[in-house]
Amino acid sequence: MNSSFKSYPEFFKNAECGYRDFIQEHRKSRCRAPFNMILADQKPHNYIDPALNDTLLILPLSVEAQCNWNWTINDRKVKSKAEVNRMLIVPANVQSFWEVDAQRTLMTLCIPNSTFRAVLGTSCPRQLGQALWDLSADTWEDEYLSCAMRQLWDSSKGEQPIDSIMSEGLITSIIARLMKKAGIENGAHQPVAFPEWRIRKLQIFVQQQLAEDISLDDMADAIGLSRRQFSRAFSAQMGETPFRWLIRQRIEKAMVMLKESDIPLYRIADECGFSDQSHFSKAFKLAVGVTPITWRLEHRSM
Repeated sequence: MNSSFKSYPEFFKNAECGYRDFIQEHRKSRCRAPFNMILADQKPHNYIDPALNDTLLILPLSVEAQCNWNWTINDRKVKSKAEVNRMLIVPANVQSFWEVDAQRTLMTLCIPNSTFRAVLGTSCPRQLGQALWDLSADTWEDEYLSCAMRQLWDSSKGEQPIDSIMSEGLITSIIARLMKKAGIENGAHQPVAFPEWRIRKLQIFVQQQLAEDISLDDMADAIGLSRRQFSRAFSAQMGETPFRWLIRQRIEKAMVMLKESDIPLYRIADECGFSDQSHFSKAFKLAVGVTPITWRLEHRSM
């Protein structure tokens, strides 16, 4: 693998692996915070990207139906469906392997480590790749970042002084948003163990298993953390214990069933994971303030 390239845009434009054959447009920073952007129509491919000094923020603008987007970064393999506006970050200085089976149009923002340090100053994590590591585990949506990237693409083409000012403001806000999303705030240099993608993954797991007994170990395993890591990180991030959060998920599903159906209480209790109707009624009244029957009568008449 030729790793003599100085930047990802240079590699993308010139490497023999095949990216250079894609229709593509490149733009670069016109402000004091260097960055590069690539807009490319990518066909199905199976390529290896070298470790380079750019963090990549990737935004799909269009995707063929049922496009599989699989990647391996530092031996962590991920399989995902590519979707418009579901973004991905690739930390700098890591080799990555890509398998894609359909066509996509991607906008990629390439941010050198030096730009992170220039923008963040003393708040920049010493191990930037480690700080952004969790964000590379899955795709995610962020309306602010997707809008900011599109605006940055437009402003980076302009040649007026105001375009340069706008570009500098946008790249600064994008970096700040990434740090916040990764859990790097107030100079804290360790990412939280509970970023948004883990919360979403836990919610999906719990909803699928809600009728079953769900233990702390089950929830921790579902998102790849140890029991101790999960319990401490969850409470710190969510402001409540995993057990209380789980009960709240059960109560919220029960509310939907009470309001939208005539299903008997014993069946609601069973489908929402309560041991029996009595347990359900007690937990519901403790959380909501009234019994399930009273709550159903009040909300079915609305």
